[in-house]
Amino acid sequence: MSYCNILTVVDEVGKPEQTIGAAVTIAEAHQAHLAGLHVAADPVMQLYVDGPMSQDVLNSLRQQAVQSVERAQKMFDRVIDRTGLSNDFRSQIAATAAIDDVIAMHARHADLVVLTQSEPDKERMAGNAMPEEVILMSGRPVLVVPYIGISHAFGRHIMVGWDGSRESARAMNDAMPFLTQADKVTVISVNPKKGVRGTGELPGADIAHHLARHDVNVEVLRETSHDLSPDQVILSRAAELDIDMLVLGAYGTPRLQERLFGGVTRSLLHEMTVPTLFSH
Repeated sequence: MSYCNILTVVDEVGKPEQTIGAAVTIAEAHQAHLAGLHVAADPVMQLYVDGPMSQDVLNSLRQQAVQSVERAQKMFDRVIDRTGLSNDFRSQIAATAAIDDVIAMHARHADLVVLTQSEPDKERMAGNAMPEEVILMSGRPVLVVPYIGISHAFGRHIMVGWDGSRESARAMNDAMPFLTQADKVTVISVNPKKGVRGTGELPGADIAHHLARHDVNVEVLRETSHDLSPDQVILSRAAELDIDMLVLGAYGTPRLQERLFGGVTRSLLHEMTVPTLFSH
């Protein structure tokens, strides 16, 4: 299995050139086509949201939108020109509220989306993607790169969160091109539930057999914790084992419940320190 079409979102969050570089690394490994996408905020739509604006302000906002596209394309070209990859750059102007919809639409024509983690405690700037929205709407696996950047290669030792759910099964299948190329894959089950609605009678055994048949070098880690939440256990074990990439099913509980009470997906989107592939 391999990825043939990869989409990377080019915005101004964190260290965007490293996010593009991560997408390049994946595209080179799979000899895939790489598309860069930048969505700029529409100043005319902003006019309807914020109320009347002077012509000077409107012209300034239009110029900012044009400049953001130009910066994004120069950034993409600067990174991609070092490679011989098949590539294209796309740009679109949309209302701020519709930016994630535009990204999701483009994502549905790709095998994998690569974008940057939102910076905590910072307001969303016009033109920047919200990873959680793209994960939910695109129907595609989304690799989220830490906003602090990547200090070393990733995908050599991958940790996969496994609870037997539809979302975790989807994530594992979507990540198979990574898993088959990894030196090692650790499947972690935190407080596993046995039975047909959980991970089976021997948690992790069945999925380990499945991965082994794909020639994945896999081991299973079962964790029981009463003090730490599953996301805390995953991050702790990832640090201990020198994990360089995570794979997780996203929003296994209703989204409203996650928003109100928190959840593994929301916590890891905020606290991740290595590239993390989410599927919903």
